[in-house]
Amino acid sequence: MTIVKTTYNRRSFLKCSALAGGGMVLGFSWLASCKPTPEQVLNMPKEWFTINGYLKIGENGMVTIMSPNPEIGQNVKTSMPMIVAEELDIDWNNVLVEQAPLNTAIFTRQLAGGSQSIRQGWQSLRMAGATARQMLKEAAAQAWQVPVDEITTVKGVLTHKNSGKSAGYGEMASAATKIPVPEEVALKDIKDFTIIGTSRKNVDGLNIVTGKPLYGLDYQKEGMLIAMIAHPPAFGLKLKSIDATSAKAMPGIKDVFTIKTFNEDYEKSAFDNSAFTDLVAVVGNTTWEVMNAKKAVQIEWEQAPDTKTNMSLFGRSVTVNFPAGMENTDSHKAKMAELATKPGKVVRKDGNPEAAFKKAVKVIERSYSCPFLAHNTMEPMNFFAHVTDESAELVGPVQT
Repeated sequence: MTIVKTTYNRRSFLKCSALAGGGMVLGFSWLASCKPTPEQVLNMPKEWFTINGYLKIGENGMVTIMSPNPEIGQNVKTSMPMIVAEELDIDWNNVLVEQAPLNTAIFTRQLAGGSQSIRQGWQSLRMAGATARQMLKEAAAQAWQVPVDEITTVKGVLTHKNSGKSAGYGEMASAATKIPVPEEVALKDIKDFTIIGTSRKNVDGLNIVTGKPLYGLDYQKEGMLIAMIAHPPAFGLKLKSIDATSAKAMPGIKDVFTIKTFNEDYEKSAFDNSAFTDLVAVVGNTTWEVMNAKKAVQIEWEQAPDTKTNMSLFGRSVTVNFPAGMENTDSHKAKMAELATKPGKVVRKDGNPEAAFKKAVKVIERSYSCPFLAHNTMEPMNFFAHVTDESAELVGPVQT
């Protein structure tokens, strides 16, 4: 068992004493409150009145756990709540999972990338569950007038063995909100895990296989139009000319126009896609009408010239050269051959492999090849935008 300081004080927790019919809501910054800066501490309100990162315990014992990071197929919407549920010591069958909204005020690293979601959230997610469990134990101890260290928990049930008393989390949830947030909590030993390390169904599995709307393309809003883009058929090409006369005259089509993806003086970042500088957009009432109009647009492409682009790569500014013409296998082979003539940089070397090979009774050499696998999304790229003079509402499938 590991004892850790929660660092969740009254100013970093929200405790709401009343759900309808009783219950418990704990709101806290799972990923920001473990190591708050002095500035963050000073700026924390005495109570959070907006529930952001939280778990909810209903009077019937059901628990809702928010998953802070975006789910893009890596299964964190299931695995992150599993970590909270483990330390909360709740029956996984009694857990409901909700996707947390984007909130940069209290969450940090609310993104998918670098395989860091579990690594970065491990400690704070565990503390979230353990803190709630400790407060429930304190509530039971006060209700039964017994020492808190004599209270045990198993799958959402609080038990005092000596007196024979027991209660579900739901029965103590409302009282637990009146308990001060503990300064320290005990985390489980790994050997005692019953949820982490076990196989659990994806919480969205049923929705996925039954086609329940949960993708960007499912988003609908009254009065919205459909837009599709046409881009060059290959890298290294750019727009030469466009004739959209016939397409604009087709049923349901509102407009056809070109978009320049970057201004000439824009300094791109490492994640800016610079493949195509010009796009053609077709806008209309329905997907079918826009698809047909897109085919009717007469577009001529030409080879892009040799260009140099300024890019900001993680704090340093570099100039990247994009040679004229289309990418092809020969140019890539030539680049690889050039790199092969340069000595590699040794970053680690254990032992003496050269001497080991000389002394080896038998040396086995094998060459392996694999097909090119494009890192493409299964869902077509899409986004919803509603832009007015006052604001812009954006909805789409992204890693942040």
